[in-house]
Amino acid sequence: MSIKEDVDSDGDPLRLNEEMFKVYIVHLILSKETEKAVVFVCKRNHTSAPSLRIGGVPKGHKKALGVYSVASNSIAFRDQDQFFNPFVVLHELYHCIRSKSGAHRGTEKNADRFALSFIESYNKFVKSISEKISTKTRQVD
Repeated sequence: MSIKEDVDSDGDPLRLNEEMFKVYIVHLILSKETEKAVVFVCKRNHTSAPSLRIGGVPKGHKKALGVYSVASNSIAFRDQDQFFNPFVVLHELYHCIRSKSGAHRGTEKNADRFALSFIESYNKFVKSISEKISTKTRQVD
């Protein structure tokens, strides 16, 4: 079983269950398809996707890895490494989703939890695949 095989036959990741959707999103970001991942997460949460840019982190946020701007509905990433970092991308997406929902209580702790839930799903999936491969390898020996 691969991530791509788990995407619905019509290629729509929005039809995946919650766990596999999270796995797919992290996979996209790690595969350098951050823009696609952002669009899918925003669609799943019924909000408009922010514009993304590398560089241009606002003054006062120079140490930040990424910053979401409500006014321009955009995320600025400090550098390319952060643009392909699932934790940073999903953390900032949380701020975007919460600001658009009208219930912006987007604390940093909640943004961290949101991002980590995706990463934990991905890690669990990778571990299960690794265990299956290990079991098959032992059977061949």
